[in-house]
Amino acid sequence: MISSFSLKAPPQIIFGPGKLTALKTNILRFGSRPLLVLGSGSFLETDYYHIVKKIFSKLAIRFQSVHIGSEPSPEMIDTIVADPCYADIDLIIAIGGGSTLDAGKAISAMLAEGGKITRFLEGVGSETPSGKKLPIIAIPTTSGTGSEATSNSVISSVGKQGFKSSLRHDNYIPNLALIDPSLTLSCPQKLTVACGLDCFTQLVEGYLSTNSSSLTDALALDGIRAIHRSLRLVCGDGNNLPARADLSYSALLSGIVLANSGLGTVHGFASVIGGRFAIPHGVVCGTLMAPTNRLTLKSLRANASPHPALTKYAKLGEIFSDQKHKPDDWYQDSFIEELERLTTELDVPKISAYGVRSADIKDIVSRTGNKYNPAQLNEEELADILFSRIDSSIPQ
Repeated sequence: MISSFSLKAPPQIIFGPGKLTALKTNILRFGSRPLLVLGSGSFLETDYYHIVKKIFSKLAIRFQSVHIGSEPSPEMIDTIVADPCYADIDLIIAIGGGSTLDAGKAISAMLAEGGKITRFLEGVGSETPSGKKLPIIAIPTTSGTGSEATSNSVISSVGKQGFKSSLRHDNYIPNLALIDPSLTLSCPQKLTVACGLDCFTQLVEGYLSTNSSSLTDALALDGIRAIHRSLRLVCGDGNNLPARADLSYSALLSGIVLANSGLGTVHGFASVIGGRFAIPHGVVCGTLMAPTNRLTLKSLRANASPHPALTKYAKLGEIFSDQKHKPDDWYQDSFIEELERLTTELDVPKISAYGVRSADIKDIVSRTGNKYNPAQLNEEELADILFSRIDSSIPQ
């Protein structure tokens, strides 16, 4: 039976290898004075940048550009928005990884809104954004966050009193997601692993979410199947374009899913740890995915009445197993074992490699949310998850 649900509509989507050229026939629908928000400077040396410049030249479009060298901070966004040279911008085109797309969405919103961004950040400020923005075209060059399809922009301030918080409004979903998997071919192996595991975590957490629906379940499962087909292939051969396309597709679906179903405990950890330590978001997700799901499954099994998430864990095990006609508990255990294998095979670092120590765990746990996790893990269980990813040989 299909239960009731609501849906945040995804952006217009143009997907496929070579589709970057579709920018030519779409850009003037949204604006003629774009700000190009770019990630690393290496993009300027690629053929893709020259394609973009050629499109602008043919359309007689004059553009400005800004580079985002890290996860966007409040100071970074405020500085860009306050610069008078961007006052007549009428369109944002963000080309890069998740942080670059998030920065583009934040710039789009704050150029229209004005003032400091912190006043609108969830859990940090006290005001609600109006939803005003400049049109935005999102062009991802990695396959991870699905930011091209989400309604939020993650803003970070790293340090002891740091935070990772969202600027969020339904209107912030990009106007156009232009996804050309060819742009991900040059993504380095370590970044590919981190992004792939972030995407995988989002799909699994969205699927298991207590806020999921039959629609988000269908999208999540299709993305998870693509992860199963291609994550190892891409991590072993970054030039495999069909496999890269699978991951780009999975990332897109993960963004649509998380925007509608929410996420679980792994991302609850990630927002807290990412605010305290300079650790890549995908690494936090990848390294905590196996122990978090192991304890979640254990907690669900301890319940007197069967939980619907147990059936979902069995389905995940079926997807990743080549065994047929096994009982549900076998498939459930098999899925957890697969997560542990991936963590080892892809050499995912422990959180202690980025400075997290035993003394930090109590504070992290106190601020970690379980919001849509199918099992509400207690503080001792949350601490056990973190301890399992701290190297005991490192002085604490």
